[in-house]
Amino acid sequence: MSASQLNSIDIDVGGTFTDLVMNMDGHTVQAKVPTTSYDLSVCFLNVIEVGAQELGLTLDQVLRQIGMVRYSTTIAMNRLIERKGPRLGLLTTEGHEDAVLIGRGAQWVDGTRLHERRNLAVQQKPVPLIPRRMIAGIKERVDGRGRVMRPLDEDDAREKIHRLVDRGARGFVISLLWAFLNPAHEQRLKEIIREEYKEYHIGYLPVVLSSDVLGKLGEYQRSMTAILDAYLHRSLQIELSAMWDKLREYGYTGSFMMVQNSGGVAEIYKASASRTYNGGPVAGLIGSRDIARQLGYTNVVASDVGGTSFDIGLVVSADVRNYEFSPIIDRWMVGLAMIQSLSIGAGGGSIARINRDLGNRVEVGPQSAGSYPGPACYNQGGTEPTVTDADLVLGYLNPDYYFGGRMKLNKGAAERALRKLAKPLGMDVIEVASIIRRIVDEHMASAIRKEVVLRGYRPEEFVLFAFGGGGPTHA
Repeated sequence: MSASQLNSIDIDVGGTFTDLVMNMDGHTVQAKVPTTSYDLSVCFLNVIEVGAQELGLTLDQVLRQIGMVRYSTTIAMNRLIERKGPRLGLLTTEGHEDAVLIGRGAQWVDGTRLHERRNLAVQQKPVPLIPRRMIAGIKERVDGRGRVMRPLDEDDAREKIHRLVDRGARGFVISLLWAFLNPAHEQRLKEIIREEYKEYHIGYLPVVLSSDVLGKLGEYQRSMTAILDAYLHRSLQIELSAMWDKLREYGYTGSFMMVQNSGGVAEIYKASASRTYNGGPVAGLIGSRDIARQLGYTNVVASDVGGTSFDIGLVVSADVRNYEFSPIIDRWMVGLAMIQSLSIGAGGGSIARINRDLGNRVEVGPQSAGSYPGPACYNQGGTEPTVTDADLVLGYLNPDYYFGGRMKLNKGAAERALRKLAKPLGMDVIEVASIIRRIVDEHMASAIRKEVVLRGYRPEEFVLFAFGGGGPTHA
């Protein structure tokens, strides 16, 4: 293996900041830039350029000597939250058109927080990614042993495919009963779509087969995994293609790998969209495991306090052993095996507010100011009081050396934002800042306590790794 093949870049794009670790010719460089949520390829190149400057090199000089780029991102999570996926059509076995809408019994509360579940009166099923009018039942049937009981009616299929396209479908998910045992009908339906809408047509339609995505039992989980892959596919493709093209422009010839929620990595053009969901927190957990082994620790709570969320995971007996085999992505159960981690809306950008319905109680999160406009003290137009503003006013942050001295914090702006809470509560700014910090610290401590104790472990047997932008500040 050549020296250049050992050189690598690792990048994590978070909700507020983008971080880099570059290993090059025996030197390790770290860099951080604000995340540009409007175009992630901008902060992606910006952070590499900052790392290159640390070595006294230009962007193209560095990229020509790098053998691998590993990348974790929140693109999938963000696009689901924003519901910015394409309009899809679902082809399923006739008579089972409502299966994904009915879901499983827990679909009412899947993906909700504990305090939300307690309020049963307001529980609702999630708005489906594919509405009922975009679901078509196909005349076909395969039994539980993979035998064809009803041949595929191709004329019926063509008619229903055309109908869904007329209704605005810009992609298809095909999920038939028992297709993982005998995918012939799914494959033929894909061929029919390709015959009608060829690759070189402007109206080219991506097609995702459930039998390709998840080859195991579980109709609902298999269908939802395929739907999520199709829903997120276009957004990921656009973002990653822009990054890939820019890397090539600067002379990069190595591989471009995506961190997956199973703990491994895959080439970007071979990774499925659902596998990238929650990849960032999982990467932090795997890194904590490796550092723990080097330091001689066996049990570790890995806690990552970012700008938007607080993520925790457990290292037990010097290994990551907690997996979810029917995890929830956003509000839907899927059939992937995913390393288990817990995420709550408590970070540096979490917004504090007064809940007048509960006696003027101060609440923090899960809403976040993000990187733009960010906390009020960033001086980028933000006006809402956040955890970072409270930390600054209380003296936990140095206003002249935030972000390595590259960003000066405005303490006056933080105090003005906090007065929006202090005045109605009859308190001074310091009191309100202390309350905000105490609340967010208790949220984090409660999450750690539940994650450890409810798994049958003793907290005193664990070491806490506090990382991320706000981890050491709140540890």
